[in-house]
Amino acid sequence: MNSYVYLDENAEQYIGHWFNKQTRDENGNFAWEKVQLTQVTFTQEYTTAYSPVTYGHLCYFVNGMLSMPGGIEGLFNIFEVDKQTMTYDLQAMAADIEEYGLFTYEEFYEIYPISEEVFEAFNGEYLKVAIGKGLITYERIAELIERYSEFF
Repeated sequence: MNSYVYLDENAEQYIGHWFNKQTRDENGNFAWEKVQLTQVTFTQEYTTAYSPVTYGHLCYFVNGMLSMPGGIEGLFNIFEVDKQTMTYDLQAMAADIEEYGLFTYEEFYEIYPISEEVFEAFNGEYLKVAIGKGLITYERIAELIERYSEFF
């Protein structure tokens, strides 16, 4: 599918799908391995949960799988991914930017008065594309800012 998917209460719909898992080769270098989702098991337990994000990428590796925190739909899968290189399809990305434009910090700040550091950390410039594609709304961005502002 060349996009992030949430393996949540709907994870069973991805049984049979293949995912990339980061491993190490015999020389200790990072490598990729294809793994297939073959079953889903649900358990319920009370734990303490942490949902880290990385500056500018919002993702991290957990047990070799690229992971992303829940509840931030619209901040990722904005651009198509080239399935051969597993990088953004640069032509499609350029076309999206041409069609929808990018936010400048100043323009974004007029709507949402946040620091430039936070704007950059969450790739604020690309949110204009996400809005244009219907992936997120202005209201949802405001909700996310309010929800996470205490951490900044």
